[in-house]
Amino acid sequence: MTCSGRQRGITLIEVMISLAVMAMIVVGVWSSFRGTIDGMAATEAVQLRYSIIRNGVSRIESELTMTYLSRNRPADDVRQYTLFDGIDGNKTDDLTFSSFSHLRVRKDANESDQSVVQYFVDKDPEDSTRSHLYRRESRRLSGDKADQLDEYFPAYVLIEDVVEFDLQYWDERQREWLDTWRTTRNDMQPDRLPERVKMKILVRDGDVMVPVIAQVALPMQETIDLGQAQ
Repeated sequence: MTCSGRQRGITLIEVMISLAVMAMIVVGVWSSFRGTIDGMAATEAVQLRYSIIRNGVSRIESELTMTYLSRNRPADDVRQYTLFDGIDGNKTDDLTFSSFSHLRVRKDANESDQSVVQYFVDKDPEDSTRSHLYRRESRRLSGDKADQLDEYFPAYVLIEDVVEFDLQYWDERQREWLDTWRTTRNDMQPDRLPERVKMKILVRDGDVMVPVIAQVALPMQETIDLGQAQ
């Protein structure tokens, strides 16, 4: 039997060209897909970073709204159990205040809803080129001075890579913002809270500086004095 025409198959060169074209298409699709994944990951990381900053600022604002002063203490005790000490440190201030913000998570814990909260900026213990905003809490009123709290209560990082933590306090009597407010000193503001606190936090995010500015009103202006009420 004879064939009317000569049959012709696919040559090796045609197979190699087809594979090369297919590989180029796959690489192009994968590169585009990988770029999308990397972009989504970078966006998620930025959102997470900013979310941590926002949550940290919100916590400071919430605790400041619950700060208070009280004259109630044993008659023979000269310690100050409640306080509001804002110390100016140029770009990194320290703030220690009594607050009703502590949440007890165990029924029989030796804790109270009244506590002393402290915020300050310090170096990273493992990398001195980085500074963080730390938070410390006493979990109950102890009568310790602001510079003694580190002996009894640990601190943890609230916001990383903070290069500026600047606080100002509104004095209604003088009608101006003050850089320092100390109720533990008789020559300053021994019996009253500032009406408002203005806060500026500057966070380093790679090569970018992220500023956060907030202002908080302190509603509990009346000093608690149960003895006077009686």
